[in-house]
Amino acid sequence: MSDFLLVHGAGQGAKSWGKVWGHMTAPEQHPPPLFRARQSVRVRAVDLPGHGADAAADASMIDLAEAAKSVVRVVEQENFTDYTLVGHELGGTVALQALSELPRAPRRIVLVCGIVPAPGQPAVSMYPAPVRLIVRMCKTMGALIGRDVPAPAEAINRYRCGGLEPMDRVQTIGHFGPLPLRMLTEPITLSLESLLCPVTYVVLTDDRLISASRQQAMAERLPGATVVQLDSGHQVTVQRPRELAEALLAA
Repeated sequence: MSDFLLVHGAGQGAKSWGKVWGHMTAPEQHPPPLFRARQSVRVRAVDLPGHGADAAADASMIDLAEAAKSVVRVVEQENFTDYTLVGHELGGTVALQALSELPRAPRRIVLVCGIVPAPGQPAVSMYPAPVRLIVRMCKTMGALIGRDVPAPAEAINRYRCGGLEPMDRVQTIGHFGPLPLRMLTEPITLSLESLLCPVTYVVLTDDRLISASRQQAMAERLPGATVVQLDSGHQVTVQRPRELAEALLAA
């Protein structure tokens, strides 16, 4: 069975995959035996530069190329050869960008509400107009004061936390870091005509940040992509972790 490398979305980190990781790695036997062979499937979640464990770096200045190289480094360090590359939201853009630089192509790429902008358009173009305005304001304020500017908690709650229980909302907002403004606003042209592996696109049908219709349109930019649907809001890793884990293992 394939190993898995999980790439988080904008403003988040490897911790956002915690519940999914738990379902993917949980032993089938309960209680698990005291002694058992090494787990045959590795599930590794990466922190992109400026995110998660690397939050000391200035997330706003990280570009897509640097983020993609961080994914390549993890593949090399972990010696992944038979693996599935998974990207949530902006992490999907990073995964596609990294594809041509990987030492060995993954068995499959799975994009979970992955951002696949039209050629020459920025990733933020897939967000609704109010969120695009917030990103522009954060970028302007950050340039004026010379440091990262966090997204407003109200916006995170409204667009990213739909369907979550109150405590999950609190934790999602509390763990949310500064936005990678350069990655979100730089024009992107991805090489999609001859992808090196099959692609599965997971459409989140109740997403308030990137509508299901926009997700479907992005999936159609990927030749031959398999499309599956999950009834979830944007934070599927928290709202539907078991269902997402099962979809990834099935892919």
